[in-house]
Amino acid sequence: MRGLCVALLIGVWLLQGQQPQGGQEIRFGKVNIRYDVLVSARRFKGDTYEVEVRGKRSAPVRVESPDQYFTMTCMQLRATLGPDEQRRLTVRTAEATGQVEFVYNRPQPLSKLNGTAQRVRYDDQKRTVTLEGDVSLDGEDEFYLVRWRNNERIVVYLEEELQRVEAKSKERDGVPLGSMTIEPKGKQTP
Repeated sequence: MRGLCVALLIGVWLLQGQQPQGGQEIRFGKVNIRYDVLVSARRFKGDTYEVEVRGKRSAPVRVESPDQYFTMTCMQLRATLGPDEQRRLTVRTAEATGQVEFVYNRPQPLSKLNGTAQRVRYDDQKRTVTLEGDVSLDGEDEFYLVRWRNNERIVVYLEEELQRVEAKSKERDGVPLGSMTIEPKGKQTP
């Protein structure tokens, strides 16, 4: 039992990087997670870890994963980290809650996503991000700017040739409130 406790403490110590002002930091390959409180950290077979962290209003949790093209801020995060097929260390799954902002910025095929929600679930294997609870999302590619507002749930399929989004609108008295607007991006003439 003592050996297990020592191994867990060493694992947490290895996961933690420098401590920036106002919080702590975990570096996992190129993935960087800044947080205020480490709730739990577990290591599984191989190089797979599960971490749960919390932030505070003045210093929310911030996840940066440049190889996966996203950043996310939230109040609480539970994530599984491990190597992908190319042996790069990445976020495998993540569930973020509490005033979540998710930003995805990939050159092609989907250029940009910027969304807010109460809960965001990221699944690297399925290549999806699911935003739930008071969702607003902006999507942009080289031709169009698309805005979704007043949605209860939005699922975005990442890294597909065509932008595929499934949206479920909020409803009031059985009437959908959600909207989607599409604006073509063209050359502006003065």
